[in-house]
Amino acid sequence: MSSSAAMATDTPPSARADASSVRPAFDAGRLGFSVRINDRVETDYSIFSVMAMPGDTVTLGAEYGARFSSQNTPLTPVEGVVSWQAPDTPGHHVIEIAGATGEVMRLNIFVLHPADEIEGGALHGYAIGAYPETPYRGHDAYLPPEGFIGVPPELRDLPISPHFTLGQFLCKQEGGPERFAIVREDLLLKLEWLLAEVNDHGWRTDGFVVMSGYRTPSYNAAIGNGRYSRHVYGGAADIYIDEDGDGIMDDLNGDGVLDRRDAGALYDLVDRLLGDPDHTHFHGGLGEYGSTSAHGPFVHVDERGWNARWGRSTSGAR
Repeated sequence: MSSSAAMATDTPPSARADASSVRPAFDAGRLGFSVRINDRVETDYSIFSVMAMPGDTVTLGAEYGARFSSQNTPLTPVEGVVSWQAPDTPGHHVIEIAGATGEVMRLNIFVLHPADEIEGGALHGYAIGAYPETPYRGHDAYLPPEGFIGVPPELRDLPISPHFTLGQFLCKQEGGPERFAIVREDLLLKLEWLLAEVNDHGWRTDGFVVMSGYRTPSYNAAIGNGRYSRHVYGGAADIYIDEDGDGIMDDLNGDGVLDRRDAGALYDLVDRLLGDPDHTHFHGGLGEYGSTSAHGPFVHVDERGWNARWGRSTSGAR
């Protein structure tokens, strides 16, 4: 894929450099305090999202002096933490947590549509398909999901973390007005972390393009992917950086050509980051992919819990 057409611009290089020099610094969206959710996930992002089954209790712990508020359902202090009881009806709820300095975290809680509502492979008319009954290698992360986020049109642009929206993770398959998805909390944490690291590396961008996020087992099978793909569990994203908006990966390696080697540059950065002993909690799958007639090069990342690698091209093939 040549850069001659894809990189054409009427703006002189000096003007582009001047524009980039005054661009605001990347804002990671982190706060001066963190919240621990269900004694499992800890986040200090100004916006975050978690999933809960109907009737579940969500526990929230924060620094001394933090204030919790919810418009729709009561919050109950229990043994140093606040608990929130999910209603029996699926839907979207918001809890705001204000830290001692006045910073506020917006926590989205998605009460899920139970998987046992699936009939004939469809959830309220939306094709889901069948999940493997036996988890891959016996890992709990590969158990069939208990439920799904209902995503009506008005929620597609909802920010679910500082730099990602719910609609970015929707499956590409056709469906009615309300679709269904899964977005794992650990995937959001990993994507936000990688985005900050990419900017620290010098690739200035306010977000990844999520080419593929959640996939229903039905759609995943239709495109020929393996039944244990992390996409069907809401734990994977195929991503690329596209600051010029031309629909393909930017020239990350600076060779003046838009090709698979740019995906390789992103792959190598992520691989190096995950080799740091301080980042073992982000271990997961990493794959490099080249262009096809349908898309440009991209990188797959997931949160399976152990490192898996595939697709790295060392030949420089275009």
